[in-house]
Amino acid sequence: MRNILVALVLLLPVPALAAEAPPRALTGEGEAAYLKSSGSSTQETFKGFSFLRYQREPWTHELRLEALNEANGDTGLRTRERYFGMEKSSWNFTPRDYLFIKPQYEKDLQSAYEYQAQLALGYGHQFLKTETLLLKTDIGAGLRHNKRDVTGEEENEGVGNLALKFEWKFRPGGRFTEDASVDAGRESSITRTRSALIFSLTDILGLVVAYETRNDDGPVTLNDSLMTLGLNYQLK
Repeated sequence: MRNILVALVLLLPVPALAAEAPPRALTGEGEAAYLKSSGSSTQETFKGFSFLRYQREPWTHELRLEALNEANGDTGLRTRERYFGMEKSSWNFTPRDYLFIKPQYEKDLQSAYEYQAQLALGYGHQFLKTETLLLKTDIGAGLRHNKRDVTGEEENEGVGNLALKFEWKFRPGGRFTEDASVDAGRESSITRTRSALIFSLTDILGLVVAYETRNDDGPVTLNDSLMTLGLNYQLK
């Protein structure tokens, strides 16, 4: 009888240990890529990307930061320099529907503006949400503040915002992501896309291949594309 009681006591903690741990409130990832070309001319490019998500129902907060620096290795002059920051706070009123507020800021030395700051409100819907697939879209409208680079003139304009996010975990340790957005205004419309393949090397470290585009039909028309190979770090 005593042996049976001892065995039962030893078995009691097993369900607690086997229970699935609750998901972390804070998750995210970061990426860094460095490219250097040499020959008749030397070019150095650094691309950094980070994404954080904090979820506490019914709210989800997301922070996205990007930096791009490209310089001529012979002269040291910067040929491209761009910074982008975006925060989105979403109120999930159903498991698949949410309302959001999204401020963002961008500084691109190639554009006609010293900076562009934007605030948008809107609605989002998750069309797919499984262990391997995620597809969601945002649609909204807001106000953008532009400051001209040369004259310092400041202007405000209404903007429409459309964004799409797709993620496919096609194998253990392998996933494909696609992000696309359009910010359309009277003075300029900016389209961004980012396609990435991530392969895990360890539990938190991976290899990422990304292709990005940015098109701006503003006073200075810009059509940029960039392919990078770098490291991906996951906070999970």
